[in-house]
Amino acid sequence: MTTEKTCKCGFKKGDRMITAKTRYTKGGYFWLSMGFSAKPTEVVFQCQQCGEIVDTSTDEEVIEKYRYNSDIIQ
Repeated sequence: MTTEKTCKCGFKKGDRMITAKTRYTKGGYFWLSMGFSAKPTEVVFQCQQCGEIVDTSTDEEVIEKYRYNSDIIQ
């Protein structure tokens, strides 16, 4: 049995309090600041309440899924 990691609030990936945020390379941040789009390098799943990161992914399918509808984390 595999248990998913939970934050200290008790939320896990897929819960309403866990949001997807994207990370970029320095060049990606530059292009974003210039108004262009850039492809994220990682998706981070973070609790909105405590700020703890419960999961990360560099999988291409996950990145594409959250590419346009997530916050940016630095």
